[in-house]
Amino acid sequence: MKVELDIPTMIEILNVNFGFKKVKDPFGNDAIQMSARDAFRFSLIQGAPYLSQEYGYTCKEQMRVFYGRTTLNDGYAYFTPGLFGVKRVGDNIHLDEGTSPHYLNKTFPKMFKGVKTIIFQEVSGAQSLTENESEIHNKICEKKKDPSDFLLALVDSGNKRREPFLEFVTSQYFNGLGYMTESQVPFANTQGVPDFGAYQSPLIDKLIDEKFIEKACPIAEISAACVFKNNGKSTQKNVIYEMVIGEAKYVGDALKQLNTIKKLKLATHLFEIYAKQKKNANFGLLKFDDDYTINYDPDPAQAVENTLIKQDKEFFENYLKFYIVANLPFEKIKEKFVKSDKERETEQLIRNVMKEKFTDIIDFVKGEM
Repeated sequence: MKVELDIPTMIEILNVNFGFKKVKDPFGNDAIQMSARDAFRFSLIQGAPYLSQEYGYTCKEQMRVFYGRTTLNDGYAYFTPGLFGVKRVGDNIHLDEGTSPHYLNKTFPKMFKGVKTIIFQEVSGAQSLTENESEIHNKICEKKKDPSDFLLALVDSGNKRREPFLEFVTSQYFNGLGYMTESQVPFANTQGVPDFGAYQSPLIDKLIDEKFIEKACPIAEISAACVFKNNGKSTQKNVIYEMVIGEAKYVGDALKQLNTIKKLKLATHLFEIYAKQKKNANFGLLKFDDDYTINYDPDPAQAVENTLIKQDKEFFENYLKFYIVANLPFEKIKEKFVKSDKERETEQLIRNVMKEKFTDIIDFVKGEM
């Protein structure tokens, strides 16, 4: 039996698998309540906008660093604005404040505090998303509620806009297994962008011990150590680096994408997320049982190239450094990593962060926070 991803089912999935509390929204409809930390993850991956302002703000794709990874792009990491911003001054491109939690906390001071309620609303494909945000924001204000306490999850009345929800659920599930996660994975520039990636690494325990994260989480959450209090305990497990990739589909299948990724021999496991809920023999599948619980079958294991895995382990370590650094104000970052006025500032940032040891980056940021 296929579990349909309508609003009642989404609410049940979030409640059954992760214990998020079922509540009523200001209009008497079923909703989900979660901590500010989980709401940050929900906006980051599912894309639900915070309703703090009339036309809401989403964290989705706002905290990217690279479009592609060095492992698959001849040693080049292609920078993309997001976590760190850029601005044009004359003919030159300069670094600028990005959309890191450090700056979001100044713009939206209630974003990282208290509990948040996720409002679910069904919309047709023809409706304006921003107009929906504005309408709900104003109605919340009319109810004498604080709109900063709410996020809005729009669910298409057809079959669209389901995949980001699947990516969030998968992220939460893999975080529970001890993996760092992300959606829209930096990959090979000619091979597209995988929907979901999960990473196992001994660096996760290091980040927990140094209080940059509470436990395994979305990678971007490392940059939120400046706003969240982290008092978790490391697992002390002896793990080796690995990467797994998932492709989310509500309609159709993800076989074309997965077969393309398979040829690169980087991911130890490749799986479809939901995708008709019928497993293909060549890939794993994450689906939902009739009682809404997650059912993940990772088999079969994929053939990987060990040299490539070793290179990607190095990329992953460098990748994490940028999220650690982003806990600091832009001025301190630039002072440390941008030394020349004759070279593009983004290139200096990438090179100088990468050449620092992981532990030295941690020590520097902790000393400046």
